[in-house]
Amino acid sequence: MKKMTNIARFSIIAMMVATLAGLSSCRTQTGVVEKQNTPTIGFQKQKPIQMILDSDFGSSTDDLFALMMLNHYIDEGRVDLKGVIVDREGDKNAGIVDIFNTYYGHPDIPVGLERNGVKNPRCFIPYNGICDLKDAQGKPLFKRTFDSSQCPDGYKLYRKLLSNAEDKSIVIVAIGFATTLSQLFESGADEYSNLSGLDLFGQKVKAVYIQSGRFEAGDSLCGYNMRAASRQSAVFYDKLPKNVELYMSPSNVGDKMDYLPKDVLVDLSYTEVNPIKAVYTNFTCDTGQRMWDTNCLVHAVEGNDAYYLSPRGWVTFVDQGEESLMLFKQDPNGNARYQIPGDSYFSENKLMDIRHYTRMNNRPAQYTIEGPQPQVIKEEAVEWVKPRVQLLIDKYMGSAGNKLNPDDVRFMFRCIGYTGPNAFDYTEAETLLTDTIYTTMLRRAVRNGNKSVVIVTGPPSSGKTTAVNQLNLKKAGLIYDAALIGPNRLAQAIATAKREGMEDVKVVMVYNDVLTCFKNSVNKGKREWRYTGLDYIVNAFRDNIGKLEQIRAAYPDILITPIDCSGNQGVHPVSLQDAQKWNYTVSSDDLHNLLSYLLSEVNSGEVEASLLPSLTGDVQSIPGISEADKPLVNEIVKSVKEQTDAYKNQKR
Repeated sequence: MKKMTNIARFSIIAMMVATLAGLSSCRTQTGVVEKQNTPTIGFQKQKPIQMILDSDFGSSTDDLFALMMLNHYIDEGRVDLKGVIVDREGDKNAGIVDIFNTYYGHPDIPVGLERNGVKNPRCFIPYNGICDLKDAQGKPLFKRTFDSSQCPDGYKLYRKLLSNAEDKSIVIVAIGFATTLSQLFESGADEYSNLSGLDLFGQKVKAVYIQSGRFEAGDSLCGYNMRAASRQSAVFYDKLPKNVELYMSPSNVGDKMDYLPKDVLVDLSYTEVNPIKAVYTNFTCDTGQRMWDTNCLVHAVEGNDAYYLSPRGWVTFVDQGEESLMLFKQDPNGNARYQIPGDSYFSENKLMDIRHYTRMNNRPAQYTIEGPQPQVIKEEAVEWVKPRVQLLIDKYMGSAGNKLNPDDVRFMFRCIGYTGPNAFDYTEAETLLTDTIYTTMLRRAVRNGNKSVVIVTGPPSSGKTTAVNQLNLKKAGLIYDAALIGPNRLAQAIATAKREGMEDVKVVMVYNDVLTCFKNSVNKGKREWRYTGLDYIVNAFRDNIGKLEQIRAAYPDILITPIDCSGNQGVHPVSLQDAQKWNYTVSSDDLHNLLSYLLSEVNSGEVEASLLPSLTGDVQSIPGISEADKPLVNEIVKSVKEQTDAYKNQKR
C-alpha cells in the first residue's frame, strides 16, 4: 500500500463525494469546466515510475531535498530511478549525488555529468564542499561509491538509458539547466542507438516535468535556470517532440514553500551524520531554501491531482539572454500545462510532506535535544550538554549565519527547563557550548575562505547588537556578539581566533553608562521575560576596567574600534584616546541612582512578582554601597519579599 500525502487523501474524499453526487468535472483557473474521467477509488499497487532526474546540483539546496525525497520514493516502490544527470560542470557536483545515493542506500544508480555547459553559473551555496569534509579521524565524512571524474558525459548516459527503455516509458524530472537535454537533442547515432537524440527522446520519453516559467504573473519570465542557459533552453523548447507531455512548475509555486534552516535542523536533530545536515551546518544556507524543485518531482510521482493546473496549450521560448521569455498559448490539443500557485494551506501541506521525508532516517542519534525533558540545571545541565554537543552545534549553526550570540545559544536549553529568569542556572552550560560553537564557526569561516572575525564586546545591554546592525559587518566570516565577562575572556577569544587561522581579527568595544545599561536590561526583560540582576550588571560593568589597555598591549596588531552609545544617543565611533576616558568604576553616586531606579521598577507593578528576584539579583552583595543607601537596599528587599509572598499565596 503506497503512502499518501494529506492532499492526496483529501482529493480521494472529494472525488468520492463528487461521484455520489453525479459530478465528474473540475474548474480551471480560467473558469472553463473540463470533463474528467471519474478516477477509481481505492488503493491500487502501481508499477514504479521509470524516471531520470536532471539537476544542477551544487548551488541551491532545493535540489538536495528533491534527491532525498527521490531516494525515499525508491524505497516505497514508487520510482525506478534509471539515472541522474548532473548538468552543472564540476566533478564534485557529481560527487554530491554519489554521497546522497550511497547514504540513502542506492549506490548503484548511474550518474552522468555535464562537461560542456554553462560556464561559471551563479552559485548561491557552494555546498559541493561536503565532498571534502572529514570526520574526527581525518577520514571522509561520507562514503563514496565511484570516482566522479569517471562519470560519462550526461548526454551519453541519456542515450544509453533511453536506448534500453521501452517506448513511452520514461519520465524526466528536469530541475536544472537545459544544457544536457539540448546536447541530447542535437546528438546523432552512436554505440547505443542508431536513432538521433531527438528521435530517441520522442520514442522513449512519456513526459517531462520541468522547473521553469512564470506565466500567470504577467511578466512572462522564464526563470533563472532557463535564462542562465538561454541558447540551450531555446533548443530544448523548440525541438521538444510534440508527443511528449510537458508539465512546468513556475517559481512562484514554490515561493511560499519556505523551508527555514532552523526547521531543517530541527527535523534532522535526531541524527548526527546526514548529508543535508552537513550542508546546513558547514555552509551558510540563508538562500535557496524555498522548495521550487521538489514540486516537479512530487507532481511526477503523485500525478495531476496533486497540483492546480492550467488548461492545455503550447509553449514558445524567446531567447533574449537574461531577458528571455516563455509564452504560453492555450490550445486543447497542446502538449503543455503549468502548475498554478495554491493558497497558504496548499503550500504548507506540500512543505510538510517534504519535512516528513526529511525526518525519515535509519541512523538516529543516541541522544535527543528536542521535546520537553526533565529539568536539569547548573552542573547537571553541563553533563546534559556534553554528550549532545555536536547535535546542539548543528542546530545552532544551521540558522545562525555568521553571528554568534550567547543569548541565542541559551535558548537551546528550553527543553531542559530554561525559561529566561533562571538564566544563571545555565551559565556554565552556556559557556561550554558557546565556546565550542565559537571554535566550530571559526573553522567553518576559514574553510570557506573568509578569514575575518569581528568580536563585539562591552557591558551587558550597552548596545552591542545595535552596533552590529549599524556597522555593516555582514562580510565578516564571523561576528561574535558577547559581553565576555570574566578573567581574560576577551583575550582568550582573540587567541582562539588566531589559532584557528583567522588573519583579520577586529575588536569592537561598545560603551554605555551603567544606568542606561541597566535601564536597557530592564526594558529587554519586560519584552522577553528575562531579567538580568543589578548585581550582575554592576560586576560585569566593572569587569571592563583596564580591558582596553590590556588588549592593546597583548595584541598590538589587531584593529580596535571603540563605539560610544552613552545614553542611547546613537552609535558613535570614537578614538582610542577618547575610549581610554570611559568610566567603568561605578561610583557611590552611580549606585544610588541604580538603586533608586530599581526600587521604582520593583514598585511599578510592571514586573511580574515571580520575576522580581531575577530583576534585583543579590542586591545586598554589591560592593561599594554606602551606609546612606543601605535603607534603600532594605526597602527593595522588603518590597520584593512582600510581593513574592503574596504571589505564592495567590497561586495556592
